[in-house]
Amino acid sequence: MKEVYPKNTETPVSIPEWVTNYHKDFMLKERTKCFKTCSKCGGTKLISKFSLDRRNPDGRTNICKACRVLEAEKYYYKNKDRILKQSKKYRDTNGKDRSEYFKHYREENKERLKKIASKWYLENKEAIKKRNLKYYQANKEACKQNRKLWIEKNKERIKKYNRQYNR
Repeated sequence: MKEVYPKNTETPVSIPEWVTNYHKDFMLKERTKCFKTCSKCGGTKLISKFSLDRRNPDGRTNICKACRVLEAEKYYYKNKDRILKQSKKYRDTNGKDRSEYFKHYREENKERLKKIASKWYLENKEAIKKRNLKYYQANKEACKQNRKLWIEKNKERIKKYNRQYNR
């Protein structure tokens, strides 16, 4: 028997050996719950690398997220034509409802979406500049034409800006 001093007492309490062994076994099981072996690739990974699945006793899938992504890619390329037909059919039947839903969503989450877009822009500034420059070089005449049209349509706006800037 092992003697332990509980908090705020000076007298030891005896704990039977089976309790300490049970506690050790329990803690060992708890520690091993952090890892799981993928049935596809055979790798032992953190439990967070497996998707949630209530049907399994441990509440996680048997295949890791990386292997599931690879499976999904293979399935897509194998069934690409069928998937594209289904997507087109869905868009045709539910297009108006979806566009109405997204319009409402954008109105409700305007500030949040602005923050996300500006954060993305700041993170990808160089790539965006390269892409825009490449587009401009490929479509110089169209860009110049669009710029002229914009200037014609916004003469008052340009005058107002120049007056404020020249002060």
